[in-house]
Amino acid sequence: MDPLIAVLRLPRVADAAMRNAILTTIGRGRRPPAGELVGEALVRFERAIQMKAPDGIRPALLFAQRDRILTGLRRFLELRIAGRLFAVRPRDIVAIGGGAKPFDVVVRGKDGKVHAVIFRAIPRDGRKLELFRRVRTAAQRYRAATLESVIVCDLEGGRSRRLGLAGDSDAQGHYRDLRAGGQVQLRQDMRDVVLDRLVAQG
Repeated sequence: MDPLIAVLRLPRVADAAMRNAILTTIGRGRRPPAGELVGEALVRFERAIQMKAPDGIRPALLFAQRDRILTGLRRFLELRIAGRLFAVRPRDIVAIGGGAKPFDVVVRGKDGKVHAVIFRAIPRDGRKLELFRRVRTAAQRYRAATLESVIVCDLEGGRSRRLGLAGDSDAQGHYRDLRAGGQVQLRQDMRDVVLDRLVAQG
């Protein structure tokens, strides 16, 4: 595979491997050990690579994605939402995998309310807001159940974002996302200023 194409496609293959590894363990009633979950994802990743690039890919590119899988899943397991998902009983899984599209899994909470979950690498720039907008639009068009919220689990940063939907308009949701995104960007800008000053002093 051409190196440039590989750089663009490999992260998606790795994300799919992580996502599918998580989905296969939901409903078993237990939190899988990190090694078990990572191993499942790596096997899926290697199989996908063999199918998509039988002529091989540069080892350095593969190593980078294997490291992403290892780090991403370990961070995911540290999230509170991970523990809750793995504790969901099979009867409370409304839909999963292909049956849950455009989401990854739809579950019923202890309070009887239905929540959708998506496993994605959340962008660090303005694309994050577009992702949240698309998620909200998909939730509003979902007809299989009335959703209370959508939870976006970041496959890279070990964080999650809950998008409430009840009584929320597009404008309200978009404004809240913009505000959160602006706060994050402000913190990043402040860190950059401090680093610049330290470098100048050095």
